[in-house]
Amino acid sequence: MSNMHDALETEEALPWYDTITLDGVLQMFENVGAHAVWAKYLMRNNNSKDQVYVASRINQLAFLPLGEPIYAPGSSNKPKVSSSKRKRELVRIPLRWTWIAEDGDEYLAPQAAFSYYPQYPEVRLSGMVAKCKAAPSELFNIKHHGHDEGRVLFLGVIGNPDDPDSHIAAITTGKNAPASQEVVALDSFTPGSLFSVPLPASTKEPERNTNAEVPSVEIDEFSVLNTALSRIVGYPIIPWRLRNDGTREDPYRSPNAPGLTLEAELGVGENAIPGPDFDIWELKAYKVDDFQKPSNSHRITLFTPQPDFGTITDMGQAAFVETYGHVNEQYAGRGIERYDFTTKDFNDIGQDDPTVAMELRVFGMDGDSYSMGGSISLVDRITGAIVAGWSFPKLLGHWQRKHDRAAYVPYRLLGSKDDYCVEYGTDVLLGKDTDFGMFLNAFQEGKIIFDPAFHITKREDGSWQPKSRSQFRIALGNLDAIYESVRKVTVGA
Repeated sequence: MSNMHDALETEEALPWYDTITLDGVLQMFENVGAHAVWAKYLMRNNNSKDQVYVASRINQLAFLPLGEPIYAPGSSNKPKVSSSKRKRELVRIPLRWTWIAEDGDEYLAPQAAFSYYPQYPEVRLSGMVAKCKAAPSELFNIKHHGHDEGRVLFLGVIGNPDDPDSHIAAITTGKNAPASQEVVALDSFTPGSLFSVPLPASTKEPERNTNAEVPSVEIDEFSVLNTALSRIVGYPIIPWRLRNDGTREDPYRSPNAPGLTLEAELGVGENAIPGPDFDIWELKAYKVDDFQKPSNSHRITLFTPQPDFGTITDMGQAAFVETYGHVNEQYAGRGIERYDFTTKDFNDIGQDDPTVAMELRVFGMDGDSYSMGGSISLVDRITGAIVAGWSFPKLLGHWQRKHDRAAYVPYRLLGSKDDYCVEYGTDVLLGKDTDFGMFLNAFQEGKIIFDPAFHITKREDGSWQPKSRSQFRIALGNLDAIYESVRKVTVGA
């Protein structure tokens, strides 16, 4: 292989990345276990010096396994945007990244990362060829082929997002490579951003015992999901789940059964891979009592991150709840000692109850502008100390997993508590385009709330058994605060 890299680029001895076909590229990805492949058409300024632009928002990359964001204040070398109040900031999102070499093996690129510039916003790829002997450096070096337009960067997604081995494998092909020419002819080809490259293997849709005809619909981005949902809405389904290994548990009844049943009915294993749950959509099931009268005040949990700084990290959760929470009188009446910490134990933004010891505050925001050094924090009203804080990078680490397209599907339960069926409704809410700034603005405006569910219960040996759930929730009627567009569609219409 080394002799090949050293050879002159003649017709007799072209490097492999200038001769490989698209089928060859996809075969190499399948050999290392990739379950999805994406591509980026590289322009003249996509190189090691200028970095590779990949998206305007980090949420547009939620289908990739992303590391935890690292805030690097003031480290951006990009010029300041005069129309923005934001300081020049950089958030590095580390990537577990490998290059697939000619021999088919993977080689780690230890410095690969997404560089997220929230003030613009934009996301660029950096460090992907540094300190990796198998990286295609010639294709990114401006003294060689770094200015060639028509190169193609392929990304293969490998593994479950909860698996520490989950990662991105990459191949780059030269501008004259057959693979580069063929990918431009794909229906999914999009010049300015990442686009999907179908693998030869496809997932077979599970069979449904129904004679219902699938209605014809206008072909748009909802049409594929519309067709799939039209087969399952409107009648009772015994809840079940599709395990990641392809086996099923039937029946399956637990608090998350409606969501897993929805995915299972569409042939999706339980969050088996990073990326949209079905087609281009992330699926969210929410409960209603009456399909004709959905409540706009119904709250949906967005995520449940634990605080990453504050005195709670030293004092521990039990001492925190005992100090700042309240006695649960219902349990006390049964002779059980339990403390709860809920919304009644702190002032929310705009509240001023003098009887509570803490208040919720947002640091690092100036109108619609924010600094990634900020936080959402619970502050002791007497000492001014931050008792529990969620740094913006911590929150971004959760928000970056929110997909740019989400489908909210209503359901209701039929039957008894222990023996019920689930029925899905026809009116689906579609949310499109989100970013971290929208989350922060919605929180500051009170449209997203912090709704904690902490409690501690005294064990027989006198110790505390803690349970915590730091819920950030939004009412159904406020979804337009976190998406640029929200529309209601009727399945089958």
